Amino acid sequence: MIGFELQFGPFAVAQLRLIAELQALMGTPPLPELRLFITDTLGNPFIEEERLGQTYEPIAVSRRAANRVKKEERITVVIGNPPYKEKAEGRGGWIEQGSGGKLVAPLDRWRPPPEWGVGAHVKHLKNLYIYFWRWATWKVFGAGNYAATGNPDKDEEGVVCFITVAGFLNGPGFEKMRDDLRRTCSEIWVVDCSPEGHQPDVPTRIFQGVQQPVCIVLAARKLSKGGEEPARVRFHALAQGRREDKFAALAKLSLRGPDWTECPRGWRDPFLPEAAGAWATFPALKELFIYDGAGVMPGRTWIIAPDSESLSRRWLKLTNEKDAKKQEELFHPHEGGDKTVIKKAKDGLTGHEYRSEAVKDDKKSVIAPARYGLRSFDRQWITPDSRLINRPNPTLWNAYSGRQVHLTAPEDRTPTAGPAVTITALIPDLHHYHGRGGRVYPLWRDRAATQPNVKPALLAHLANMYAQPVKAEDVMAYLAAVLAHPGFTARFKADLVRPGLRVPLTADATLFAEAVALGAEVIWLHTYGERFADPAAGRPKQAPRLPKESAPVIPADGAIPGAPEPLPDDMDYDPATRRLKVGKGYVANVTPEMWAYEVSGKQVLWHWFSYRRRDRSRPIIGDRRPPSPLDSIQPGHWLPEYTSDLIDLLHVLGRLIALEPRQADLLSRICDNPLLNAEELRAAGAFAMPEMMAAPKGKHKGKAQPEP
Repeated sequence: MIGFELQFGPFAVAQLRLIAELQALMGTPPLPELRLFITDTLGNPFIEEERLGQTYEPIAVSRRAANRVKKEERITVVIGNPPYKEKAEGRGGWIEQGSGGKLVAPLDRWRPPPEWGVGAHVKHLKNLYIYFWRWATWKVFGAGNYAATGNPDKDEEGVVCFITVAGFLNGPGFEKMRDDLRRTCSEIWVVDCSPEGHQPDVPTRIFQGVQQPVCIVLAARKLSKGGEEPARVRFHALAQGRREDKFAALAKLSLRGPDWTECPRGWRDPFLPEAAGAWATFPALKELFIYDGAGVMPGRTWIIAPDSESLSRRWLKLTNEKDAKKQEELFHPHEGGDKTVIKKAKDGLTGHEYRSEAVKDDKKSVIAPARYGLRSFDRQWITPDSRLINRPNPTLWNAYSGRQVHLTAPEDRTPTAGPAVTITALIPDLHHYHGRGGRVYPLWRDRAATQPNVKPALLAHLANMYAQPVKAEDVMAYLAAVLAHPGFTARFKADLVRPGLRVPLTADATLFAEAVALGAEVIWLHTYGERFADPAAGRPKQAPRLPKESAPVIPADGAIPGAPEPLPDDMDYDPATRRLKVGKGYVANVTPEMWAYEVSGKQVLWHWFSYRRRDRSRPIIGDRRPPSPLDSIQPGHWLPEYTSDLIDLLHVLGRLIALEPRQADLLSRICDNPLLNAEELRAAGAFAMPEMMAAPKGKHKGKAQPEP
């Protein structure tokens, strides 16, 4: 048994624990030899370790011995829990950088070719646990040995078994990794240890401090495994529950037992169960649209606030700072990023003022803040300045108008509760859906709202099927009616083990029309009355309101105090009195369902308040950097607009909750009646992509452009 450890403390602990474990398993000595080394697993094994002087020479000796193991010893099994660190470029040692010359870095074997079209996701390979996966497959299976070391590839057998975060099971950036593992291995077993999803309750976590979903993957290779037959991949999800129950279930799990589900055999397919049954016949949500993309990735939190005045004050603080180093610290650049106080912007954002000078030379007031969809149902403000936003996604700004609608949905994980999609009239954040990534599906592809983003071939096919015209707005409303409620998430819970939403698309024209009418109200509610307004249908272009008898109200003695009272830090709910308590004030007539309303683990009311309380700090997880000091610039007291926004939110949630039984009933009737089959739709050309028109360049110099 050989162990590599980088740090002294864990090295000593590992030694003691391994000895104790071996004694427990094998009884009295003699015990097998333990060969433990202080070394960097990812370090280059083909360079001679330098001498460190008398005091530290034992470390150099350990490293040299470890390098001999890496280079020369046959290793049959690698097992461990690799460290998890996103954005770890430069920390992968030899695995990431290689040895120079004609040899390639071992990680290059997992970089997908450009023609696969997933280049935007390759950044996710730059994670410490991926570096360790690549090291282990090189060492055990000999995968890519010649290209990385100049030594001939070998036909070797063995096992790699890691417990790691689960992103590589499905993410598009890991397609080449999955392809290589299928070609290299004979069999692969995957155990989902986090069926609760992202940020589950602490007692359910395998590792208490890890919020991300984790999995155990065991990859095995037999001798003479050819690369023409993909490995058999099987999947098992532990039941939701406490950590101790999961450990007990793992102790009973057998690799040859009946608890495994087969995964697809395509080289690049996810290591997740294949869609089955009726779910497999539904078209994927992505197939209905021409474009889907990421939301805005701000990169710095100080450019977003729940009130616009804070953004003005933060900008003033930044631009008035005379010390260049302090100004850069306030700006908060990313290491290796391309946004700094000294860099000019080539382009502005459509509809907003463009400034060509660098931030350090800009003495004007802040570019007028714009309303921004930070999270589902949480409308905040952003400084629409391309010099400040890391990745603004110009496509969204170029196509934005007073008619635009954005549907947001999870991408690399599945909805766990609440609506499976949410909708906003505003430019959405990268994490809009529930604070953890996702995709954005706009209704329109242009600012004039003349080019629908729903595929024209699909609209034509549906119009022919239903014998009536079908517009892009109708399809968006249908999706809102069918997907944007907890009934969808609950009904298809078993199918949603594998990320990726599918749509039960009715073949019945009457049901389609009913869904369109219901979905229009859902969109009107999600957008706070700003889209799909129709006074004749009871949807005025204003903030939605519940009937008077069920409306939340703030009585005279419940007013949330403003200045000089400081901002409150507490929000709580009393189900007995149906009061939502905010500091020293309260809102009456708030139902338990409003308080509990969530979007895949995010309790909407509480998270809305967390951005407006006195202490707005977020936990610093791992080695993530702390925010800019500009974040601390915020109102000293509760603002009247906070109260009006809260009342608007409660009315919206109340009306959505009231619609849920109708949505669930409609979904049942749609699923119980004939549906359009995805394969038949593909065969009929309903998902054909049109010839894409040239997109606007996004170069908007001078004054802000008017909104269509």
